[in-house]
Amino acid sequence: MDNAGALGILAFLGMFMLVFVIIGIVAYVLMALGLYTMAKNRGIENPWLAWIPIANLYILAKLIGTLSIGGWQVPNLEMFLPLATVVVVFTSWIPVLGFLISIANVVLLAFALHKLYKMYRPEQATLWLILTIVGFVTGILAILGPIFLFIMRNDTPVNQGEAA
Repeated sequence: MDNAGALGILAFLGMFMLVFVIIGIVAYVLMALGLYTMAKNRGIENPWLAWIPIANLYILAKLIGTLSIGGWQVPNLEMFLPLATVVVVFTSWIPVLGFLISIANVVLLAFALHKLYKMYRPEQATLWLILTIVGFVTGILAILGPIFLFIMRNDTPVNQGEAA
């Protein structure tokens, strides 16, 4: 392979990476703006936390209030959601335990998102959760969850107190 061919491949890979970085930034902004606007509309203190990674889970928890998973009430949700993600970060290097904790966190976040979707868009909640999960797992459509949060940002909760 000559230098021109190698440079062409590097340029292609660089453009490919740039596209994914731009998509990631757009997804982050849509998610943060969605959570920020919902928190502000609901009068939740410190809505700006929606713009800070992991702290945005505090806002998500404040929006949904309580969360029940199979009869188990998640205690102190606004601290539990961010803390669970921090635990994932620090245990991810442990082969089996890190994987299991990551899966548990994904399930927890899926229940939380489903409740939020159900509060704001009950008719679409299950479909949106499935699309969010498929998008996240495939990576191709990972922007769907942030898009849904952005779409709901100015909605009024339909069933604020209803369990997921």
